[in-house]
Amino acid sequence: MIGLRPGQQLKYAVRITTVPALHIASTIGFVIEALDGVIYFAGDTYFGTFMKEIGAGFRLDVALMPVTTYRVPMTMGEKGAVLAVSVLKPRVVIPIHLGIAPRSRVLRTSETAEHFRTRVQQAGLPADVVILREGEVWEHNAGSENAASSQAHATPQLTQP
Repeated sequence: MIGLRPGQQLKYAVRITTVPALHIASTIGFVIEALDGVIYFAGDTYFGTFMKEIGAGFRLDVALMPVTTYRVPMTMGEKGAVLAVSVLKPRVVIPIHLGIAPRSRVLRTSETAEHFRTRVQQAGLPADVVILREGEVWEHNAGSENAASSQAHATPQLTQP
């Protein structure tokens, strides 16, 4: 196992750069650069000014970003995630954490993946929001100018022997 700090890199067939994240615990995010695209995996984070530097330093094709539905947010909610999209400028956003609902109804919000997509569109941001359901796989066609050529499809569920 290799521990990394923000700014450190490992090089394989892809280049992985650790980037800052802001959370109640120590955490980092990753920018993964390959020949056919650049992916930002935010990890568990709130919106932070460091995201502007990530957006300026990398041309992001895809951003995997947490968007929480908790009243006591453990990551950024819709508002912070829309701000993140505006400074990161990814071509495609895949929200993660949406759909994870606390057991107590008191702690849940009415936010949904579809509502997040609407907020991104209302903000006039050019990013496409791809919403994946459990078991779906998303494939992006490298070099395409928009996510319309990307596809989401269900993958078979694994069963226990």
